[in-house]
Amino acid sequence: MNQKMFTLMAILVGLLLGPLVIDLNTQGASAFIGNVNAAPGGVPGPPDDGGGGEPPQDFGDLIILHRDADGVPILTPGDPEPGGTGLCQQPIAFPSDSCPDECVVDSIPTGTDVVDADQTTCAVMAGCEACTQEVDFGRVNEARSPDEVFAAQLADVVVNLATSDCVVSLDPAGRMVTSAGTIDSPLQNLAIYRQLMLTGTIGVSLAQDATILETAARGLGVASDKTGEVNVDQVAYLNQIMGLTATTTILDPKICIDVREEVQGTVQMVNKCFLDYKVPPPDTLVAYDYVRDTNFLGLPAPAYIPESGPQDGWFEYLSWIDATDPPLFEILQGLITTAVFADEPFSDFNIGGFAQASDDTRAVINFMHDWPIPDADVFATLVPCDALSDITYDVSISDVSGLQVPKNYVNGGEREFTVTVANAGPDSASGIVTVTASANDAVVEEWVFTFDDLAAGASESFVQLFTITTTSDTIDWTAVVEAEFDVIEDNNTATGTSSVRATGGGGH
Repeated sequence: MNQKMFTLMAILVGLLLGPLVIDLNTQGASAFIGNVNAAPGGVPGPPDDGGGGEPPQDFGDLIILHRDADGVPILTPGDPEPGGTGLCQQPIAFPSDSCPDECVVDSIPTGTDVVDADQTTCAVMAGCEACTQEVDFGRVNEARSPDEVFAAQLADVVVNLATSDCVVSLDPAGRMVTSAGTIDSPLQNLAIYRQLMLTGTIGVSLAQDATILETAARGLGVASDKTGEVNVDQVAYLNQIMGLTATTTILDPKICIDVREEVQGTVQMVNKCFLDYKVPPPDTLVAYDYVRDTNFLGLPAPAYIPESGPQDGWFEYLSWIDATDPPLFEILQGLITTAVFADEPFSDFNIGGFAQASDDTRAVINFMHDWPIPDADVFATLVPCDALSDITYDVSISDVSGLQVPKNYVNGGEREFTVTVANAGPDSASGIVTVTASANDAVVEEWVFTFDDLAAGASESFVQLFTITTTSDTIDWTAVVEAEFDVIEDNNTATGTSSVRATGGGGH
């Protein structure tokens, strides 16, 4: 095994380390290092209060439930008619010192220990609340963000992917890596998950030929707390919180059931739907099937460890040697599945396999966070950058400030507008910007501006005087940028409107 040896002094106390139980029987030179602990994530409030509020009356909103292989709650037998009983969701029982024995009953029909509930109201029996367990959303509570937040975060992801100087790679956990760095923002990865569930695409090709659900599962794992857990309940609730259970997705048709629960003080039947992870997503013939060994033998992609002869599924990490004072450490290289999972196999399909795939991504990120390569620029193996041979760039006109036109315009007067084109790179860009003024549904004036070799990260503005005479009350403006090698065209247009006055008070 190719090893790198080094010595670390007390300056590295800030590294976050945890206990390592994997012994790969390797020898190495010594290192000194310290240890601190990371803080866990918090628990959110109900889906409709923005987080941190009082728990909901319906225990099914946040509580770990008894579910089937599809992630659908297993209900008690009952009568769906008005005034009937049963058809209640069953919280899994988590006995503790505060949980009386009489609170725990056998689920019908599986025999699993669940918390006793009133079959008329479906509420947990009084005194048994401590036997339930809330789902800890941690930082994925950001799933409650508005649609426009997800749209903005996804747009940033697309720009980073489309403008990367290197071929987009995958790190040992499956995170996407561009020339600008690793895409590890929780909100950005939740946006990736959400968009893939909605449409099956994020607008650009997925890295390293990864499938839709592989990328979606990894995105959810990246978004989760490193020290938390992604489980079936969390996935099912997140789909509800993000609105995926109430709209068209790539996993339709959904699985829907009628559940009895209290809604605003009234016990009634409520229809609840769940994404069916058995459904083959677009462009595939089979449903999602997760095998841990197969997944991690394909990561990182492309393989680059060890540098002298890359092996599939290998990565590098810090390892504890012994408990001297200060303790000694070394850098090891080996299989992800050995170091992180102790070679324990896992395979499953449906939502259970999907949740485990997400949690495995989280586990590898947590391992790399706890056992990081210190001073990575010096000691870590360089991640290869397979340079793109094609010219690519992202030119755009901001829909906020890219086209500035008079708010009010005196008919027949002389005014000016400004249009600004920006280039996100990575290469220099050349093209044209066309600005059109329309009135009464007809074009009254058009201007074309040319830009050449606009550098990556730069912008160029064009100021134009104009005089327009019209019978319309408004002038509608449109600016469009066109460039041959532009990789994103959704941000190429900006619009504006000027109110036309007969005389006086032009204003901006």
